[in-house]
Amino acid sequence: MQVTTVNPKGQVTIPETLRSRYGFPPGTKVLWLERAGRIVPIPLKTVDELRGSLGPATGRRGLAKALIQARQRDRVREDDA
Repeated sequence: MQVTTVNPKGQVTIPETLRSRYGFPPGTKVLWLERAGRIVPIPLKTVDELRGSLGPATGRRGLAKALIQARQRDRVREDDA
C-alpha cells in the first residue's frame, strides 16, 4: 500500500510503481470514474497508441470479443486495487 497527499491545488502524485504497472506515462490524460463510493483513475490512450491494438482487421465479432476481453482485464485490475 502506498499513501500520497493531495496538495492545495487538488493534485496528487501517482507513485512510480503504480504509474508503470497501470500505464500512466508523463502527459497521460486521466479519466476519473466514481464506482461504489470509490474514485478510479483510468489512463486514456491516444489514437496513435490504440492503432493496431486489436491486431489486424478483426471484423465485428472479433472486435466485440476483443472489447469484452479488455473489459474483463479491467475488472480484474479494478478488483485488485
